[in-house]
Amino acid sequence: MSEEFKQKMKSYMEGTLPEEERNEMEKELEKMELYQSYMEEMMQEGGTDEIKPLQWKLDSPRLNEARILRKGKWKARLSSALIVISMFLLFTVFTSIGTMVFYQWGEPDRGEQYRDVVSSTVKVTQPNIEVNLSSNAGPYVGMNLTGEIRKQVGAARLSVGEFSGSFFFNFLRTYDFAWNEQGQYSNAIFQLPESEGFDSDADWKRLKKLPEGTVAEVYVSYRKFFTTDELLAMFKDKNMDAVWFAVDSGQNSKLNQDTGVITEPIGFPSSPIWHSDDMTVTNISESKKGWGMKVTMRSATVPSVDTNGDGDLRNANFMKTLKLIQQYPSITKRLAPFHDIDGAISYVEEHGVRLYGAVVTGPTKELLKLKDDPLVSSIRIGKVTLWDWN
Repeated sequence: MSEEFKQKMKSYMEGTLPEEERNEMEKELEKMELYQSYMEEMMQEGGTDEIKPLQWKLDSPRLNEARILRKGKWKARLSSALIVISMFLLFTVFTSIGTMVFYQWGEPDRGEQYRDVVSSTVKVTQPNIEVNLSSNAGPYVGMNLTGEIRKQVGAARLSVGEFSGSFFFNFLRTYDFAWNEQGQYSNAIFQLPESEGFDSDADWKRLKKLPEGTVAEVYVSYRKFFTTDELLAMFKDKNMDAVWFAVDSGQNSKLNQDTGVITEPIGFPSSPIWHSDDMTVTNISESKKGWGMKVTMRSATVPSVDTNGDGDLRNANFMKTLKLIQQYPSITKRLAPFHDIDGAISYVEEHGVRLYGAVVTGPTKELLKLKDDPLVSSIRIGKVTLWDWN
């Protein structure tokens, strides 16, 4: 076999051979296949030490028979490939329908419920963090979630990253918190009352040095436990907002049991975490979609809440949220692996909702006044931005 023929064969396999040369190459390959068939036939007959030269004419019956066999092989291969592709397409169609039925089943449907559980888990285990989710069901009994991660600093809700996750049935298979520069570093730690805790002198000094015209996020720990109404009342006449409250869940950090430092707090935001059955539906509209499905749009209102009160309502909403995410350990234990939700529920039911810390935001010079509050034991400074305050 010459080097020129090898080069043409390589170009033919790569699909770069000109059409005329490609046709010639196919004829050569057909001849080679015929020679191969002839050789195999002669070898199978046996008793012949000498192989006769091939003397088939291009229109001989033997050649036509070989061509028919060759075409038959390719047709069989093509038929098998088409069957596999058809089965794959049918499987995709049926699983797509099954996926829609699975995630749209129930009232509220499973897709909405799973979004609620993910969002609620983030809100009660990550101080001053929320994620607004949208979902998209895939073809193979899966659902993808995406959403913007935000936190409140001053009067603004800053985008601090993007959340993404994927479900397989009801299992949160993968998830990712892709923090941006705004949310890359978190200082969200608290200390329990009457504990050794940590020294926050450096944070007070930093807060003092921050210029006018800035707002900040501060994690504040207190020297005593408060009821929800008591702690809310403390901010009534202050030029700052408490946006998240740390609840005593009886779970001192395993790494800091002696100091009372809490690095994995449980709590609730100042705005209650409303769920579907908390809302009063005011309007319903339906529209048809493909595959016989329909889309239902609802307008609803939520209960009104006193900015500096309604402690019982907030406490009940917090416990309801904990019990909701408790029902979905395949989601909760993925998002919050170091939080014992079962233990927290049992402890709070026995001891009540007791607050020992809060995430507070406002003008930096107003936050500095917390140093003179005898009930404040320590602080940690979180995010600082330019002025955005009413």
